[in-house]
Amino acid sequence: MKKVAILLSLVLLFAVSCAKSELESKVSNVSFTPCLQNNLRSSELSDKVDVKFNNKDVQITYRNFEVTCDFTTVNVSYTFVNGVLRITQKGSPSQADCVCHTDVSYTIEGISQNKVNVIFINGVQVYCYNEKNNTLQGTKWKLIGIVDVQSGDLTELEPKDCDECYTLTFDTDNTFSGLTTTNVIMGNYEIDYDTYTLRFINIGGTEVGEIGDGYKYAEILWKIQSFAIKNTYLHLHYSNNKNYLKYKKIGG
Repeated sequence: MKKVAILLSLVLLFAVSCAKSELESKVSNVSFTPCLQNNLRSSELSDKVDVKFNNKDVQITYRNFEVTCDFTTVNVSYTFVNGVLRITQKGSPSQADCVCHTDVSYTIEGISQNKVNVIFINGVQVYCYNEKNNTLQGTKWKLIGIVDVQSGDLTELEPKDCDECYTLTFDTDNTFSGLTTTNVIMGNYEIDYDTYTLRFINIGGTEVGEIGDGYKYAEILWKIQSFAIKNTYLHLHYSNNKNYLKYKKIGG
């Protein structure tokens, strides 16, 4: 009985210590400028976000953040699930009819760079991890499945036992080819390695009836918005980064 009691005590102590360590992540050093006077209209101003990692912290600087003229503070909150950091920042109060802009900066403690895949601020992607000096040109990939970012669940596409299905090759710096379940596909792609944006255009190919999830896969390719390269894996994000196609690299 004593051994059981001691074991339970250790388990409870471990659980409390884990919960405590999670609570150590917090927002600190929030600062902001008074309303900035700009001669440009709101629609002509461009906001800019700088993301910097320092040891185990994330430092955010958001320039030209729109608030109402009566704001006296900026409230910042966040969630961090499966490598996705979702930040909400809002000026308060927000009752005035007029708007102005402020430069906001703050630190989120306890979150290191190697844990973060994507950062959103108020629903807009501002950061996506990508290994330096990696290009897609000349690479070939095999689909593993579709990942739900929120839950982390991976769903394989049917047929699962088809080695040639769901492959993608980036032939040049703007052309690609690949296979669905029964069709050859090809076309162009537009990519920006600084903003991690990617979209497929001019998609064409053969038109044999698909099997399994072939049609679903082809439709998703039209919706791709951004990408991330992680070692030998490629993530192609869509649906406002709620899901992504996860590929494994083929060959060198």
